[in-house]
Amino acid sequence: MVNRNLVGRCGLYCGACGIYRAYKDGGAYRQRLSTFFKCPPEKVRCEGCQALTANCWGNDCKIVKCLDAKGIQFCYECSDFQDYTCEKFEKFSKDYLTDDDVDLRANLARIKAGDTTAWLEESEVRFRCSFCRNPLPTSSFRKKCYHCGKELSC
Repeated sequence: MVNRNLVGRCGLYCGACGIYRAYKDGGAYRQRLSTFFKCPPEKVRCEGCQALTANCWGNDCKIVKCLDAKGIQFCYECSDFQDYTCEKFEKFSKDYLTDDDVDLRANLARIKAGDTTAWLEESEVRFRCSFCRNPLPTSSFRKKCYHCGKELSC
């Protein structure tokens, strides 16, 4: 059963978001991110874009704030996205495409087309350690599996 709360409003699979993974997996990884972001570990928390609570990190996300201000759910609903003129999205998506081979535009096209369940299933498999099969964030947040300690090829 897929977790529909993990459908990122920007097209990112929330299950591979570093904040979500740190919150769900805890331990040293959550501590590492809290140190990096200079905040207490309990602030590193998120339930996914479709289940944001008052305490979720995602409420401070520039993309989420922009979408909320425009009264829309996903980036693909915005004319700036359609015209490739949204600087926030273009930078964000370029980084994910370059660093992680994650095409947020293609993901959003699948979400828009109603292919969400298959996309979520594929993403859940894709973002797992090839050794211990535990879930992991995108490579920009890790170089080795924080579950089993094996070096990952990213």
